Amino acid sequence: MSWFKRNKGFEKIDDLDLSACFDSFNKHWQQTFEIIDRFQTSKSIIKYDDIVAVINHLNQLIKLLLLDVQSAKSTNQSRCLEYFLKNQLLGKLYSWSLKTDRYSNYLKLEQLKVYGVLLSEFRGHQLLSDDSILNPLLLILNSYDGDCLSVEIEKHLVTVLRQFCVVLSHHSNILSNVLKKNIKNSKCIILSLLMAFIHREGSIGEEARDALLIFMSLSRQNDVLANIIISKSNVSPVLATGLSGLYSVLPRKLDFENDCYRLSPENIEDVPELNNFLASVELCNAVAKICHKSVYDQLLDYLYHGFLLPVVGPALMQVAEEEVATATVYLDLLLRSVTHPGLLQTFVKFVLCERFEKVKIIELLINRINNRSFKVCISTLALMETVLDLNCEDVMLELVLKYLVPCTHIMLSQRSRIKQVDSYCKSADIFLSLIPDVFKHRNLDSQTLYSEYRCYLNCARIKISECAIETKHWTYLYDGENPSHTIVEIKTHEVENDQSSILSADDSSSGYESFKPIKDIEKMLGTDDIRPNLTDEMVSNTSSPCGSDSPTCFIRQSTLKTKEQFTHYPCLGPFLEALFSKLENMPEQDFRINLRLTAVITRLSMYNKPLIQSLLLNHSMIFQPCIRSLFQILRSLKQAIESKLNGRMDKIKEAETFLIERENKLSNTQTQSHRSSGGKNPEPFTRGETKRRSLSIAFGAMFRRNTGQKEAVLESTSNGYRYYKENEIESLDLPINAIILTEWLKELSAICQEHAIS
Repeated sequence: MSWFKRNKGFEKIDDLDLSACFDSFNKHWQQTFEIIDRFQTSKSIIKYDDIVAVINHLNQLIKLLLLDVQSAKSTNQSRCLEYFLKNQLLGKLYSWSLKTDRYSNYLKLEQLKVYGVLLSEFRGHQLLSDDSILNPLLLILNSYDGDCLSVEIEKHLVTVLRQFCVVLSHHSNILSNVLKKNIKNSKCIILSLLMAFIHREGSIGEEARDALLIFMSLSRQNDVLANIIISKSNVSPVLATGLSGLYSVLPRKLDFENDCYRLSPENIEDVPELNNFLASVELCNAVAKICHKSVYDQLLDYLYHGFLLPVVGPALMQVAEEEVATATVYLDLLLRSVTHPGLLQTFVKFVLCERFEKVKIIELLINRINNRSFKVCISTLALMETVLDLNCEDVMLELVLKYLVPCTHIMLSQRSRIKQVDSYCKSADIFLSLIPDVFKHRNLDSQTLYSEYRCYLNCARIKISECAIETKHWTYLYDGENPSHTIVEIKTHEVENDQSSILSADDSSSGYESFKPIKDIEKMLGTDDIRPNLTDEMVSNTSSPCGSDSPTCFIRQSTLKTKEQFTHYPCLGPFLEALFSKLENMPEQDFRINLRLTAVITRLSMYNKPLIQSLLLNHSMIFQPCIRSLFQILRSLKQAIESKLNGRMDKIKEAETFLIERENKLSNTQTQSHRSSGGKNPEPFTRGETKRRSLSIAFGAMFRRNTGQKEAVLESTSNGYRYYKENEIESLDLPINAIILTEWLKELSAICQEHAIS
């Protein structure tokens, strides 16, 4: 505290006379006790000068105590400390302070400051193991519960709470003593006080959150404390309602400068409400990581039923286009910010399984891919890219694989070719051949507009490797045989009656521990196609957000169609069909939508699952007549672009210039942001994984849709270009989209090559 820090004369203690120190200590206490005793016996009126005298004596007592303890470390015998504990100085002082009427709060604050010094200086000492120190501290803390406090008191109170939590983390016996004293109480005073500050801005809020995390971490191996947190604290409700409250004050409309409708760190810094909301999300995530299992079960349940269902769900169901787009952006931010597997699973369950107005959220999102509103469409595509980036088996089953497993989308004679490897990279050549002729054999600056092909190879190698690592413990191989397409013969009513899985929206659990063991899936599926030798390593794997302790639940759920539905109606599923439908309109669409759309399809192609590769990357696979393949769509795009761009070299050059300028603006914005942040690069929302950071490889990075960085505002300038020039009849849509298609085909070709050798 300030009065202690100012006293530099006590720092040198080598020549300290311990006897003289104790005599001085004893004298200050006697003078203090005389004042206290005089008012207790005579009941005379307490004057301000008496209060000041007590405070001064108390300050001197603490200084002498610290010096004596520090000097006596070698002998471990401090006469001052022994006297301090034996005479219960702090207890007597607290009892007297309650009788000082209008000065009681002032004296309590001074005692709080004393505890701040004692807890800080005696962190490694068993000081709090003595009831003469611990009991008065608990009494003071309890006296502040529910009071309206000044800023000064709040600051010292939160500091003492944090220091108290640090001491408890170092001394399990003191923690046990505190818990014993708490058994008869209706609440846990430490948590009760801390929860009033965790959503506070500034240093007080930061210190309160630190203290909460320290205290919650103590519950990880302590069942007694975990039970107290669950039954005698409001941690979970406050965290959930805090998120709801902070979400409710977020802007309902966002003015995006980066034209990609995905929040970047720079966007967050510009909006205080987003900063506070994200801090609360990160706190929930941190608590879930470090607390006892029963505590985070409760937390996940409150977050699901107290935040996601009543707040996020209705936000996504709004009608106004800008508000829908903004709610979608916020959901994307949540999924990119959370790292704890259980918490992330809870959000995934909400997206994939919850219904509003009898419509699943995931179905609603898929339908919005073809929404006419630019903002709704691009924000939805950005969200779907984030969802695919989770590398979660349940997600991929719901979106893609459950429609491909029956293999009804390909001719019967082709099923044996699903696992075929394109060793000679013929498909890679085919992709390159689909580049519009106008872009072939042109000398272009690879350091600006176009990335060298090897940059795409490097990027594909990294992404495919990451995806393979995170999906290696999936339950099935998805190679046309495992799981067998006969799995669709499972009776629908058997799975509809199963209420134990993630798809059960009415169950009271959080969803994280509600998955059936793998052996139960085998029994339900009635198939031997599951891979043998499931090891403990697989069970504990958390590289996928749904983890291997989250087995293939969707394939056995009511979302699975009957055999007749699959065999009589070949389809790719609504998600793939929506993407392909959007892709067919590529020449006329806004180029920013095309950047995001191609990013989503590219992300799908990174999966090393034969069913997906055979659909997207195998040029020779023969599909059912009603199935339009990616290669067929690309051929049509090539023809359409060539016919419309014939003899339009001026527009192509203009589009190239625009894209170069756009890239420069991106780079300049990043540089300006770097300077404004004091030279510190803000971290992207990567769930703590450096592997997700964008690769700054020339212009190719843009076409790989690394939009974690702020994009330039597209404005008309004296020497530049904007997306639509004023008073210009014809836009640059077509030539820009032709360039995007060209670069994307190179990227797909590189992915084919890397899959062949991986």
